Amino acid sequence: MWLAILSGLIVSVDALFIGISFGTQKGCRAWHVLVINTFLIALCFVGYIIAISINLSGEIDIDLIIGSLFIALGLWVISQCRRESGKAKNIVMTGLFMSVEAMLITMGLTFILDVQTIWIPLTVGLAHLGYSMATFFLARYLRRLPHYVGHLLSGIALVTYGLMAILL
Repeated sequence: MWLAILSGLIVSVDALFIGISFGTQKGCRAWHVLVINTFLIALCFVGYIIAISINLSGEIDIDLIIGSLFIALGLWVISQCRRESGKAKNIVMTGLFMSVEAMLITMGLTFILDVQTIWIPLTVGLAHLGYSMATFFLARYLRRLPHYVGHLLSGIALVTYGLMAILL
Protein backbone atom coordinates (compact mmCIF):
# COMPACT_ATOMS: atom_id res chain seq x y z
CA MET A 1 0.00 0.00 0.00
CA TRP A 2 2.76 2.46 0.91
CA LEU A 3 4.56 1.80 -2.37
CA ALA A 4 1.33 2.62 -4.25
CA ILE A 5 0.94 5.91 -2.35
CA LEU A 6 4.59 6.88 -2.79
CA SER A 7 4.50 6.00 -6.49
CA GLY A 8 1.34 8.06 -6.99
CA LEU A 9 2.97 11.07 -5.36
CA ILE A 10 6.19 10.75 -7.35
CA VAL A 11 4.70 10.27 -10.80
CA SER A 12 2.30 13.19 -10.32
CA VAL A 13 5.09 15.76 -10.13
CA ASP A 14 4.40 17.00 -13.66
CA ALA A 15 1.22 18.57 -12.20
CA LEU A 16 3.54 21.07 -10.49
CA PHE A 17 4.52 22.39 -13.89
CA ILE A 18 0.97 22.35 -15.26
CA GLY A 19 -0.06 24.44 -12.24
CA ILE A 20 2.65 26.95 -13.12
CA SER A 21 1.37 27.06 -16.68
CA PHE A 22 -2.21 27.67 -15.51
CA GLY A 23 -1.12 30.23 -12.94
CA THR A 24 0.75 32.36 -15.45
CA GLN A 25 -2.23 32.54 -17.81
CA LYS A 26 -4.37 35.62 -17.27
CA GLY A 27 -7.60 33.90 -18.32
CA CYS A 28 -7.26 30.95 -15.96
CA ARG A 29 -8.92 31.03 -12.54
CA ALA A 30 -8.60 28.73 -9.54
CA TRP A 31 -12.05 27.26 -10.15
CA HIS A 32 -10.90 26.20 -13.65
CA VAL A 33 -8.09 24.19 -12.06
CA LEU A 34 -10.53 22.72 -9.53
CA VAL A 35 -12.99 21.61 -12.24
CA ILE A 36 -10.18 20.14 -14.33
CA ASN A 37 -8.86 18.19 -11.34
CA THR A 38 -12.34 16.89 -10.48
CA PHE A 39 -12.56 15.46 -14.01
CA LEU A 40 -8.99 14.18 -13.64
CA ILE A 41 -9.81 12.30 -10.42
CA ALA A 42 -12.81 10.68 -12.13
CA LEU A 43 -10.57 9.56 -15.01
CA CYS A 44 -8.07 8.12 -12.53
CA PHE A 45 -10.81 5.84 -11.23
CA VAL A 46 -11.86 4.94 -14.79
CA GLY A 47 -8.24 4.05 -15.57
CA TYR A 48 -8.03 1.97 -12.40
CA ILE A 49 -11.20 0.05 -13.28
CA ILE A 50 -9.90 -0.58 -16.80
CA ALA A 51 -6.53 -1.74 -15.46
CA ILE A 52 -7.95 -4.21 -12.95
CA SER A 53 -10.35 -5.63 -15.53
CA ILE A 54 -7.61 -6.35 -18.09
CA ASN A 55 -5.70 -9.58 -17.69
CA LEU A 56 -2.20 -9.06 -19.09
CA SER A 57 -0.80 -12.55 -18.40
CA GLY A 58 2.61 -11.60 -19.83
CA GLU A 59 1.58 -11.21 -23.50
CA ILE A 60 2.08 -7.47 -23.69
CA ASP A 61 5.05 -5.37 -22.65
CA ILE A 62 3.07 -2.76 -20.71
CA ASP A 63 6.21 -0.70 -19.97
CA LEU A 64 6.74 -0.14 -23.68
CA ILE A 65 3.13 0.89 -24.26
CA ILE A 66 2.88 3.22 -21.24
CA GLY A 67 6.35 4.63 -21.93
CA SER A 68 5.49 5.35 -25.56
CA LEU A 69 2.24 7.04 -24.57
CA PHE A 70 4.05 9.25 -22.05
CA ILE A 71 6.64 10.23 -24.65
CA ALA A 72 3.89 11.06 -27.17
CA LEU A 73 1.98 13.14 -24.60
CA GLY A 74 5.18 14.90 -23.52
CA LEU A 75 6.08 15.80 -27.09
CA TRP A 76 2.53 17.05 -27.69
CA VAL A 77 2.74 19.27 -24.60
CA ILE A 78 6.11 20.66 -25.70
CA SER A 79 4.67 21.40 -29.16
CA GLN A 80 1.85 23.39 -27.50
CA CYS A 81 4.23 25.69 -25.61
CA ARG A 82 4.00 28.61 -27.98
CA ARG A 83 0.21 28.64 -28.24
CA GLU A 84 -1.50 31.80 -27.05
CA SER A 85 -2.18 31.66 -23.32
CA GLY A 86 -5.43 32.40 -21.54
CA LYS A 87 -7.71 31.13 -24.29
CA ALA A 88 -10.50 28.88 -23.02
CA LYS A 89 -9.69 26.29 -25.70
CA ASN A 90 -6.07 26.04 -24.54
CA ILE A 91 -7.08 25.73 -20.88
CA VAL A 92 -9.56 22.95 -21.74
CA MET A 93 -7.02 21.13 -23.94
CA THR A 94 -4.35 21.30 -21.24
CA GLY A 95 -6.85 20.03 -18.67
CA LEU A 96 -7.91 17.20 -20.95
CA PHE A 97 -4.29 16.26 -21.58
CA MET A 98 -3.53 16.33 -17.85
CA SER A 99 -6.56 14.13 -17.13
CA VAL A 100 -5.65 11.53 -19.75
CA GLU A 101 -2.07 11.55 -18.50
CA ALA A 102 -3.26 10.93 -14.92
CA MET A 103 -5.46 8.08 -16.15
CA LEU A 104 -2.44 6.52 -17.89
CA ILE A 105 -0.36 6.95 -14.74
CA THR A 106 -3.06 5.16 -12.74
CA MET A 107 -3.24 2.33 -15.25
CA GLY A 108 0.53 2.03 -15.43
CA LEU A 109 0.94 1.91 -11.65
CA THR A 110 -1.81 -0.68 -11.35
CA PHE A 111 -0.11 -2.88 -13.96
CA ILE A 112 3.46 -2.33 -12.79
CA LEU A 113 2.85 -2.65 -9.04
CA ASP A 114 0.44 -5.53 -9.68
CA VAL A 115 -1.62 -4.34 -6.73
CA GLN A 116 -5.35 -3.68 -6.65
CA THR A 117 -5.80 -0.92 -4.12
CA ILE A 118 -7.99 2.16 -4.20
CA TRP A 119 -4.96 4.15 -3.00
CA ILE A 120 -3.48 4.21 -6.52
CA PRO A 121 -6.18 6.33 -8.24
CA LEU A 122 -6.88 8.29 -5.08
CA THR A 123 -3.24 9.25 -4.55
CA VAL A 124 -2.61 10.08 -8.22
CA GLY A 125 -5.76 12.23 -8.41
CA LEU A 126 -5.28 14.06 -5.12
CA ALA A 127 -1.56 14.59 -5.79
CA HIS A 128 -2.41 16.20 -9.13
CA LEU A 129 -4.98 18.40 -7.40
CA GLY A 130 -2.62 19.44 -4.61
CA TYR A 131 0.41 20.00 -6.81
CA SER A 132 -1.41 21.95 -9.52
CA MET A 133 -3.37 24.13 -7.07
CA ALA A 134 -0.28 24.93 -4.99
CA THR A 135 1.81 25.95 -7.99
CA PHE A 136 -1.17 27.75 -9.56
CA PHE A 137 -1.24 30.14 -6.60
CA LEU A 138 2.56 30.32 -6.47
CA ALA A 139 2.68 31.23 -10.15
CA ARG A 140 0.40 34.19 -9.50
CA TYR A 141 3.41 35.79 -7.83
CA LEU A 142 5.61 34.90 -10.81
CA ARG A 143 3.55 36.69 -13.46
CA ARG A 144 6.68 37.68 -15.37
CA LEU A 145 7.37 34.02 -16.05
CA PRO A 146 6.34 33.19 -19.64
CA HIS A 147 3.27 30.93 -19.72
CA TYR A 148 4.98 28.28 -21.83
CA VAL A 149 7.64 27.47 -19.20
CA GLY A 150 5.20 25.24 -17.29
CA HIS A 151 4.20 23.40 -20.46
CA LEU A 152 7.82 22.90 -21.46
CA LEU A 153 8.80 21.51 -18.05
CA SER A 154 5.73 19.28 -17.91
CA GLY A 155 6.48 17.91 -21.38
CA ILE A 156 10.07 17.18 -20.40
CA ALA A 157 8.86 15.39 -17.25
CA LEU A 158 6.48 13.24 -19.31
CA VAL A 159 9.14 12.32 -21.86
CA THR A 160 11.44 11.43 -18.94
CA TYR A 161 8.71 9.21 -17.40
CA GLY A 162 8.29 7.49 -20.76
CA LEU A 163 11.98 6.86 -21.22
CA MET A 164 12.26 5.55 -17.65
CA ALA A 165 9.34 3.16 -18.23
CA ILE A 166 10.90 1.83 -21.42
CA LEU A 167 14.55 1.70 -20.36
CA LEU A 168 14.31 0.69 -16.67
